[in-house]
Amino acid sequence: MDIVRAAFAPVPTPVGEDGGFEPSALSRHLRWIADGGVDGALVLGTNGEFPSFSLDERRRVAETAAAAGSNARLLLGVGSCAVVEAVKMARLAGRLGYEAVLCPPPFYYRGAPVGGIADFFRAVLDASPLPVLLYHIPQVTGVPISDELLDAIGDHGRLAGVKDSSGDPREMARLAARFSDGCYMVGSDRLVAAALEAGGAGSISAAASVVPKLVAAVNRGVDRQHELTAIRSLLEEFGLGPAVKCILRGWGFGSYRTRPPLLGLDEARERDLLRRFSEFNVEHPDRG
Repeated sequence: MDIVRAAFAPVPTPVGEDGGFEPSALSRHLRWIADGGVDGALVLGTNGEFPSFSLDERRRVAETAAAAGSNARLLLGVGSCAVVEAVKMARLAGRLGYEAVLCPPPFYYRGAPVGGIADFFRAVLDASPLPVLLYHIPQVTGVPISDELLDAIGDHGRLAGVKDSSGDPREMARLAARFSDGCYMVGSDRLVAAALEAGGAGSISAAASVVPKLVAAVNRGVDRQHELTAIRSLLEEFGLGPAVKCILRGWGFGSYRTRPPLLGLDEARERDLLRRFSEFNVEHPDRG
C-alpha cells in the first residue's frame, strides 16, 4: 500500500437534527478537504463515531463517501466486536474502491486472550480484499496492539501496518520500528513531524478535518508543527470530536449533531471555541 508521506483526515460522520445520517454534509466535507491538500480521508474511524451506527447505516456512510466525487483516497474503518461485521465491511470497501481498511481490536472483550484477538485479526486479514491497518488506540479500546499480539498474528500478505493513536512517543518509536518495512501512520497531530522523522508514512489526524492545508504542509516537511500542535491543543480543550463537529457546523457544512451517549458543546462553549479558533486565521471554506 503506497501511502508514503500521505495525510488523511479521519472525518466525522454528520448527524442531522433528526438523528439520522446526513449524506450531503459528508460529501461536501470530503470535497473540501481534498481541495485543501490532504491526500484522503478515513471514513468511520473513531472521529466518525462508528460504534454509534448500525451495520446498515455504516454501509450507507461508506457508499456515500465513495460516491462523493472528491478524488480523495479513502480508507474505511471496519471496527466491530463481531468479526462477521468487520469482514462484511472490509469486503464492501473492496467493492467500493477504497484503498485500505482500518481495523481496531474487538474492544468489548478487554480480557480476551492474545490468541483469540490474533484469531480475530487473522480472520479479517484472510477475508479482506484490501490491505489492512491495525488500529492502536488503547486508551479507548483497552486492547493494545502489543508486540505479543503482533507476534501471534504473524506475517500476513495483507497486513500493511498500523495507525497509532496512542499519542505516546514511546509507542510511536516501538511501532514505527516494528513496521519499518510497512506503513506506520500516526494518529496524533502533535506527533506528525516526529513520526515522519522516525520513518512513518504519514498521518491520520483529527485536525486535518478542519485545517487540511496545515496538516498537508507538515506532512510535506514544512516547519509548521508548532501551529498544528496549538490547534490540536485547542480542539482537545473542548473535546476533540465535539470541537471538530462544532467548527464544521459553524462553517455551514451541516448539522453535525451527536448520538447518545456522546454530547456536543453547549451554546456558550461553541461560541468560545469558534471565537478562539478564528484567531488562528484559518481560511474559511468555500463549500461550493
